[in-house]
Amino acid sequence: MNERRWMITSGAFVSMSFLGMSRTFLGTALPAIRSSLDLNLLQAGTLTALLQLGFSIAVFTGGPLSDIFKKSSILMLGCLLMGINLLLFGFSNWFWISLIGIGLIGIGGGLIESSSNPLLIQLFPGRESMVMNLHHFFFATGSLAGPLMMGAVLAKSIPWQWGYMGFGLFVLLIFSFLLSQRMSSPKSGRGFEMNIISRLMSEKTFLILFFITFFNNGVQNGIGYWMVTFLKETKSFPIALGSASLSLFFACLAVGRLFSSYLITQLQEAVYLVGLFSLLSVTLLLSVFAPGKWVIPFFGVCGLAHSGIFPCLLGMAGKLYSENPGTAMGIIATAAGLGAMAVPWLMSLVSQMTNLQIGFLSLEIFVVTSLILMGINYKRLTLARSQA
Repeated sequence: MNERRWMITSGAFVSMSFLGMSRTFLGTALPAIRSSLDLNLLQAGTLTALLQLGFSIAVFTGGPLSDIFKKSSILMLGCLLMGINLLLFGFSNWFWISLIGIGLIGIGGGLIESSSNPLLIQLFPGRESMVMNLHHFFFATGSLAGPLMMGAVLAKSIPWQWGYMGFGLFVLLIFSFLLSQRMSSPKSGRGFEMNIISRLMSEKTFLILFFITFFNNGVQNGIGYWMVTFLKETKSFPIALGSASLSLFFACLAVGRLFSSYLITQLQEAVYLVGLFSLLSVTLLLSVFAPGKWVIPFFGVCGLAHSGIFPCLLGMAGKLYSENPGTAMGIIATAAGLGAMAVPWLMSLVSQMTNLQIGFLSLEIFVVTSLILMGINYKRLTLARSQA
């Protein structure tokens, strides 16, 4: 039993790193993709939006499905779909085929997210926020590896497509390994119940978690997708330095999640979240207006501020709605995907109409809104958590 638990946990952690890497691969390669496919800022923003749209669709449907079917089977399906379409995206030089491929990569990532979160909640009852922070440490680790790998590919004048094809082959290799291990986890045997979703979406506490997640992940992915382009076009950084800066952002995100997995056992989630949003609101402003290379450490602190927010929100949803954790966490992850689709696209639209500096400054609106929501509903969230 312990060996099976270790295998399932390892598979979930490794798969989550693929999800993180798929985001930053695109963010780092975006200037090169724009050049080779002759895209403007808004068209490039459509690529990021479709990646997140596919993710959102998959986590919305995959959450309830993970309460019905074997979570590990959905996890492996996500790896298979992601690997195949990473290859498709790398092989294609047609914009419309690229749009299809990137959307399906998002669907694969959504299946990974929607199955692995409730799977780990099931394996580690009573330690929801801790294990979610540790799980999303691997997301941050994959996010960190993405800019380093794609940055190295581009620095050596290797086509970005080769990086995507190599990534796809590696994901398929890991899928084959997981399949050979015959990973398994129990299925619930319940059928799909639409009224569960309706009930959750009518609860004020759940809606608060939903919208805070929407805003937070929109800002995080706005930074992840557009930082390299921002540094290149606004600060005149070379792509190698821009990708290294993005890696620092995700390195701080990863380190922060390791610390968060401990700190969250000592603090109330609501207290911790208010502190993180306060830090983020200040450092994001400094990141936009800092001169020269001073922008790099401020973006790093933004990564620290982001580190514990999403895992804590997921952990709260899994604990508060423990009877249907897959559905609850799937809807929260859907909010993350929708935010990561809408906010970076809106940011690209603002940037197209004005400039990238103003586009980045627009992210502050979502951070401040999240902080206000946390402040207004602080007592409600604290009380709900203590009663769970």
